[in-house]
Amino acid sequence: MTVVKFADGKIGYVGSCWTSPGIFAVRVFGSKGLMHYEIDFGTWDTPEKLHESSTLYIQRGKDGYAKRAELTVPESDMFRAELELFAASCRSGQENELSAENGNAAVAIQYAALRSIEENGRLVRIAEVMETARARLAERDRNAA
Repeated sequence: MTVVKFADGKIGYVGSCWTSPGIFAVRVFGSKGLMHYEIDFGTWDTPEKLHESSTLYIQRGKDGYAKRAELTVPESDMFRAELELFAASCRSGQENELSAENGNAAVAIQYAALRSIEENGRLVRIAEVMETARARLAERDRNAA
């Protein structure tokens, strides 16, 4: 569970769970609604069929918070799709949404949440985590030279 404060002041909550047997779920809450995504691991070993047992919905406050709008999970093989995006980037030289920068930011969010826990709930900025990582890399490079 992580509470997130965005640069514009908005606050959100992100929760995920691996503790339920056979199910992985992610839920993102905001002030105007929530999104929920769930995968049934019964098809985990056949990634091209994950969409058949996945659930994705959004709840917006504008029509009443209890109303869910089911969203279609597109048919795909998520592992193959990631590899194809990577291959397309290699061929074209163009970035896509699976960039190293986005991956680093995703990891930094996790480290910020962990640091916040260690420091009694202090607000930890993503930029602070990234700067700490850059400093560690620079120190490692100096020691290796």
